[in-house]
Amino acid sequence: MVEDRNLAFIFDLDGTLYLGDEILPGAKETLIWVRQLGAKVRFVTNNPRYGRDTYSKKLMRLGIPALVDEVVTSAQLTADYLKANQEFGKIFIIGEDQLRYELLSAGLDITNSPNADTVLVSFDTTLTYEKIMTGYQALKNGARFIATNPDPVCPSPDGGLVDAGAIIAALEAATGREIEVIVGKPSKLLGLWLSDQLKTPPKNCIVVGDRLNTDVRLGKQAGMITAWINPTNEKCIDAELKPDIILASIAELPDALSQFFKQGNGKRGLTY
Repeated sequence: MVEDRNLAFIFDLDGTLYLGDEILPGAKETLIWVRQLGAKVRFVTNNPRYGRDTYSKKLMRLGIPALVDEVVTSAQLTADYLKANQEFGKIFIIGEDQLRYELLSAGLDITNSPNADTVLVSFDTTLTYEKIMTGYQALKNGARFIATNPDPVCPSPDGGLVDAGAIIAALEAATGREIEVIVGKPSKLLGLWLSDQLKTPPKNCIVVGDRLNTDVRLGKQAGMITAWINPTNEKCIDAELKPDIILASIAELPDALSQFFKQGNGKRGLTY
């Protein structure tokens, strides 16, 4: 196998490497292959409910070595983004404790008032009508409207959990407003941030995930190679989101990517 330290892999977590507390077939072996290549790795999740250390420990428990610094969460990204853009002012959060912790740790101003300058919507299993009403009132008062992620449903073994996208839709319908900024996948800001952090040009980055509208869109917008895990043989009807590689499972990635490069896609080939 030829080492290639100019490649970087960006892996989704839920539905790509594991589902619930079960590792998906081939995930461990594929990550071993990636590590043997000498490639850089990031594990990127739109789920803001847990800290990077929690995801690192979970991956390690499932047999996938993952440093805390290799994990990227939408909560962490949102805190960094807001800290760098202080014009968002006082922030009302529709989200859970981890997101609040990330923002407070970044020194940001959190409020429970409908006079907030910004409404931040996130995945929230503690959602209440009071939270929805406070967000609604703040938006009607002219607050900025941003979100950690746009996913309508978070993958789970029992069919999925209602996610931030559904809450965004409810507030958009109630207020007539549209979301202004999404920080996590598929934000182009995230793609550029990842490329910069990895010190790898986008054309050498491979995004691997199970969702067209977040994982594949992230890669497309950033000029990265995209690998879509599609176990149900779903059709991609949006030409703009057509993945470079389509896989039935993560186990197929090594062979499929090798074939992708051998066919003249990209500047390099992978050999065995």
